[in-house]
Amino acid sequence: MADLRRRRDERPDAVAVRTASTSGSYLATWAQLHDAACAVVAGAAVLEPDAPVLLIMDNTPASVAALVGLTAAGLDVLPVEESSSHLTDLLAPARNPGVRTVVGPARAAGTEPADTTFLSYERCQASTARTGDRSPHRVGEVLQLTSGSAGEPKIVRHPLANVRHGGCTYHQILGLTLTDVVVAAVPLAHSFGLIGALTAAVVSGAELRTTRRFQPGIVADTLTGDATVLFGTPQVYRLLVPVLRSRPRPARLRAAVSSGGPLPAELGERARAALGVAVRQFYGSTETGLISYQPDGDGTSADSSVGIPAPGVRLRLTRPVPGGPAGTGQLSVRTPTLFTGYLGVPGPIVTPDGFYATGDLVRIDSSGRLHLLGRKDTFVNVGGRKVNPTRVMRVLGEHPGVRDSFVFGATDASGEQRVHAAVVLEPGTGLAELTAHCRARGLAPYEVPHEFHPLARLPRTAMGKVDRQVVIAAVAAEPTGSEV
Repeated sequence: MADLRRRRDERPDAVAVRTASTSGSYLATWAQLHDAACAVVAGAAVLEPDAPVLLIMDNTPASVAALVGLTAAGLDVLPVEESSSHLTDLLAPARNPGVRTVVGPARAAGTEPADTTFLSYERCQASTARTGDRSPHRVGEVLQLTSGSAGEPKIVRHPLANVRHGGCTYHQILGLTLTDVVVAAVPLAHSFGLIGALTAAVVSGAELRTTRRFQPGIVADTLTGDATVLFGTPQVYRLLVPVLRSRPRPARLRAAVSSGGPLPAELGERARAALGVAVRQFYGSTETGLISYQPDGDGTSADSSVGIPAPGVRLRLTRPVPGGPAGTGQLSVRTPTLFTGYLGVPGPIVTPDGFYATGDLVRIDSSGRLHLLGRKDTFVNVGGRKVNPTRVMRVLGEHPGVRDSFVFGATDASGEQRVHAAVVLEPGTGLAELTAHCRARGLAPYEVPHEFHPLARLPRTAMGKVDRQVVIAAVAAEPTGSEV
């Protein structure tokens, strides 16, 4: 709130957040955003102080005000994007992390369980003159859902100081100023958008441009105006480049950032030609915050690395690969924005000297740049969005025609990962039914298996685990059913 108050005092009538959509646009000045956040602080006085609030964020100024106000009121807030299929799971009695209140756009009302209160962004606010400021009994935390790379997703705990420090780091690296216009073509509920775009804009005073959902044409319209910095995933750039070909190069764009997965070299070159600036890869995780980034270069030479360590980050290699190149191993990191733990999960998360094992295989070259050789292979990266195979398998297992299943990712000819499912079926079970079942159970379109591979049985090891490599080899010779 202190940063927001400073922005209000310095530039009350300057635009803070502007959101575009097909139905119109939403705008808030720094004064309006500050006042709305204060009204949320006041309205939060009636909420349970020790219960986390689930916040459905639609990237509008109202959702930003709700996030700032709820955390300023000392509440723990779990932001999720409006289209997240995890909403059902998070509110289910068996998996509910203690949420009693859901805050979101009015159109989301009616999706919450009977024992949960829904408040629209507007109803979450109260008159500060009538209610007065709430004095927080504690400092709230931002809770973030992981991709579930080692099973079911966990909820990461970050103190507000972590979020602000991360925003200051992006502010420093990108050199943001009051004259910048930052375009976030990513959800603000995810750490890349929340910290890299939103928080960095607040601490720097830059204007933030968003869309309610990603639409290449709307983002292209924003870029060809006065945008200076773009945040996107590799999939965002893949979809945006064809649209930009028929438009003038963005006149003021000086930086483009990509995160959420590796950026293929050919895509990076096509994006550079369309945007007029090189796309810089940033690498991090929900648990660690920013780990490394590509410094601003001349854009004439390709950089296959994910750059150099971010300020304050220390790297350590463990479990070197036998016979592998020098400087190769599993990456552990110590970052100034390292999470404090998983909600409801006891036990140590770091080594005694403060290092966290990322699970990623990397190489550090002689110039100190970090090269990703392999990410955690238990999740599938579809256009920068992480698909949890365990969850997809659980949904498939609820279909009466599925005896067994194994879900994995495979890279197609374009360099993008797709979700595959090897399935053992009851006689008469059709693949189209499985697609319909996954959709009916609430999986997002990118989570529904793109291809099904019927097998007579799943090969397993002596320990009873599915043998991943044997499955992948087996499905190469089996008939494939594509999503319909």
